[in-house]
Amino acid sequence: MQAAPEILRLSEVDSTNRYAMKNFDALADGTLVAAEFQTAGKGRQDRTWISPPRENIYASFVMKNLAPPVSNASIIASLGALQMLRNTAPGVKFWIKWPNDICCGLKKIAGILCENKLSSASSGMVAGIGININMPQSTLDAIDQPATSLSVETGRKFELQSAVTALADSLRGYYADYSMAPRQLFNLWKQENLLIGKAIEIFDPGQKLLQGRIVDIGESGEIYFETGGGTVKFYSGDIRIRKDSFGGDIFR
Repeated sequence: MQAAPEILRLSEVDSTNRYAMKNFDALADGTLVAAEFQTAGKGRQDRTWISPPRENIYASFVMKNLAPPVSNASIIASLGALQMLRNTAPGVKFWIKWPNDICCGLKKIAGILCENKLSSASSGMVAGIGININMPQSTLDAIDQPATSLSVETGRKFELQSAVTALADSLRGYYADYSMAPRQLFNLWKQENLLIGKAIEIFDPGQKLLQGRIVDIGESGEIYFETGGGTVKFYSGDIRIRKDSFGGDIFR
């Protein structure tokens, strides 16, 4: 990898992930593709990612020296986003919500979408990262789940280009760390997943709502979910958090 973060800054794109996947072979390893505006931002399960112009971070990180499973990319991306948020707003509490979100209290502030890239020239992964920076409450209210932004949490505005640079620095640091000590980084990521041991509700692949408790997270990113009928594994799913499972310190 190169010594300094390479950032490709775009004014407008349909989706930074689509751009990074399409141009994967030409992009340098460790490139962060960042756009001021996405016309067709996407989240997990083909959901639309609301992308108002020049309000938030819309970015994708290219990793050419990373092997499957895609949870490896999620580990790097979520830890990178988490560190960037903590460094930018040190008085606010953030945590990782399995499988691909960063939360502040019980509200989502960032989402991650990782994709595997295979081509004749090169292979690796792309991690799409959306972080709500200056999104106002009026826009957040239109999102179909509880959400927040750095501006709402702190009461001030942030300079977006500096935030993108900070994210690039953080991502490349964890990318380098993962190549040397993947087990150590997995353990750190697992430690930041505050849902372990907590009672939750999850929609299974058939969209059946199940109640139970997350008892562990495996090295391929799967959760071990304990219900009345035993323990099952999920590699993805939509989780609802039961507020009574947490102490008050998670909220502030």
